[in-house]
Amino acid sequence: MAGAAAIAGCMAALLLMVPAMAGAHAVLETSAPSYGAVVSAEPGHLTLDYNEDVVPQLAQVSVLTPAGRDLAGTPRLSGSTVTVPLRSGPKGSYTVRWRMVAADDGHVTEGAFSFGVDAAPVAPAPLGGVGIPVAPELLAWLQFIGVVLAGGTLTFRALITTPAARALGERRGSDAPAAIGLAAIGAVLALHAALFAFLVGAYPVVGGGVGDFVDAQIIPIRLSTHAGQAFTLSSFAWLGALALIVGAWVHPRRREPLLAAAGALSLAIAFGISWAGHPASGGTLLVIADYVHLLAGALWVGGLVALIALAASIRSRSRAERDALFRACLLRFSTLALPLVLVLAAAGVYVAVGELPSLSAIVSSQYGIVLVAKAAAFAAAIALAAYHRLSVVPRVVAGAPAAAVRRTLTNEVVVLAVALALAAVLSQTAPPT
Repeated sequence: MAGAAAIAGCMAALLLMVPAMAGAHAVLETSAPSYGAVVSAEPGHLTLDYNEDVVPQLAQVSVLTPAGRDLAGTPRLSGSTVTVPLRSGPKGSYTVRWRMVAADDGHVTEGAFSFGVDAAPVAPAPLGGVGIPVAPELLAWLQFIGVVLAGGTLTFRALITTPAARALGERRGSDAPAAIGLAAIGAVLALHAALFAFLVGAYPVVGGGVGDFVDAQIIPIRLSTHAGQAFTLSSFAWLGALALIVGAWVHPRRREPLLAAAGALSLAIAFGISWAGHPASGGTLLVIADYVHLLAGALWVGGLVALIALAASIRSRSRAERDALFRACLLRFSTLALPLVLVLAAAGVYVAVGELPSLSAIVSSQYGIVLVAKAAAFAAAIALAAYHRLSVVPRVVAGAPAAAVRRTLTNEVVVLAVALALAAVLSQTAPPT
């Protein structure tokens, strides 16, 4: 009963759960002249105040006259305040267009507004542009999957499968080829998704055609933002994880420590996701909570994937042998699953409190609506986990075949994959301010 009550509490807490990563955005808070203002004389400068620091080298501001002439000089920045000197111009409606890069994570935001000089302002006309046809939500989801496959499954194997096999008298795990294959796929996916995510994020800084982007100087965004720094470090780290995985394949005698090291390194790389996300602008504790949230999710989903892979890789054994190993791993994992869910929920709620400006934002913003959908998916997964814990595990302990749990484990993984997809969408949705 206590376990069921704790799981029910997690389901309620998950209604406020935040994603493992949320995209940060430099939001324009105030300006002088302000949106829609009518001033009697030409202003000597334009001031833009944002909710977080922006990168000086990448700040772009134009102030266009009714005839389309740009009066803006070179922007001057002081933290989150941008001051733009203006040349003299005629009376009429002026259109301000700006594009900024958040110093924390490198996300690009842009906007436009109008003010009038002794005249009523006219709303800005839409500005078209060329974009890269790759959804950033898909790339974020692939990064999550990579951390799950490389970090979650290998760590599960080091903590659960290998000790269980040794307790049954086995020296080498027959699931090693499957584990190596999954981990390699995960590392490759995460490495390439991180690369394309960085490029897609940097592309709006340049705009125009693809050729403009190829010739662009992206060093500032790579070195001066959390997203660029995380991309640079994680790229080398993923290559290191791949080297460890390949080394485990080539050197069977050192396989276990090499795979364990690869799993630990993959989970450490995941810190870059939190470091490059919106929690980075909320302080150290928020980043740590977001990272813990991501780790708990990766270990939970990775453990389920590892159990399914284990069941598939030991089919050639006798029923007694495969049931004994699977039962031992399932029982060990079931003791960790509830604490993982509790940590996942607690860390998510803490980050949610730091991100959401009010409780009403859950239903009044796009961010909140996607958050509720994601929480509902996690709640469904927790319901399946509760069914495993309270119904399936006791039957397996009593001697039921391991095949009885594989289908429900697969269903739980599918539901969690949907939840991760919603988390990826949420990560690219601006939190309400």
